[in-house]
Amino acid sequence: MLLHLSEPSSSDFELARISRLKFISNLAAAGVCLSALSKFGNAASSTSQLRLACQTNAWPFESGLSGLIPVLQTIKSLGFQGYETSYRNVQEAFSDPEPARARLEETGLVCAGVHIAGPSLYEEATGIPSIDFLKRIAAGSSALGAEYLVLSGRGVGEVDGKLNQDQLKRKIEALTETAQYCEDVGLTLAYHNHADDFVQNGAEIDAILSSIKSGLFQVWYCVHNAERAGAKVIEYFGKRHESISGIHLTNILRPPSRGHAFDSQALLNEIIKVNWDGWLIIEEERSREHPDWPKTPLIAMSRKHVQHVFGL
Repeated sequence: MLLHLSEPSSSDFELARISRLKFISNLAAAGVCLSALSKFGNAASSTSQLRLACQTNAWPFESGLSGLIPVLQTIKSLGFQGYETSYRNVQEAFSDPEPARARLEETGLVCAGVHIAGPSLYEEATGIPSIDFLKRIAAGSSALGAEYLVLSGRGVGEVDGKLNQDQLKRKIEALTETAQYCEDVGLTLAYHNHADDFVQNGAEIDAILSSIKSGLFQVWYCVHNAERAGAKVIEYFGKRHESISGIHLTNILRPPSRGHAFDSQALLNEIIKVNWDGWLIIEEERSREHPDWPKTPLIAMSRKHVQHVFGL
């Protein structure tokens, strides 16, 4: 059953921040030992560098700016700082990006990433779209102010229990060329993992990271897909946090087939431990069974969850 919630405004989340600070000061004024407050204060300060974005695919709308802009206005009203959206929603503006960029920036949101995904796009040899296609989307996305070109792909697969090395080599070569082009045009390539490219606890992603110059290629880490692949999600984040620029919190309040909700607190603890800064991206996926779900209500619930756990 769909829950109907009143939509919090951006001022609600600002008031929550003020209330937290007032709460701490009141406790101190009441004589509570400051050392007892240190853990709380450190947690708050250790997440202040994080930025919060929302994936637009929670809302069904016609591709293009006319459909995208109202969704971005809703996202802004919920207290987000940025957004991620499909290339299909912005590619019409590539031929004349300046006025389109102005319209997008008027929403008050940062374009955290333009996402390319779709099995029909993936080449057999590399498991990702053609380099020419990726370069076109990268150049257009950069002109619109995007920080990251977010790329999904197909896993290289396994041969005798090991990663397919021939497929992996071709994929790395294509990703390296794409990542270099992205840097040349002013944005960064970030790979969004799925379950099939995260087998063996992220071995494919590890191989890519070890083969491409540091800083040229980043990971858009989907904890939902990593769990689906059976990975040690928090441990992997701790190991690779310097190469992770975004964390996808997908369907964070909806337990999938694994039967339990994601442990957001464990992730927060690791973020604080390594002092990570980057984008947290809330994503609520629609399905063929529920094409209109979830829209604003579930996004608002996930937003409140992130506020409660991460202090954002």
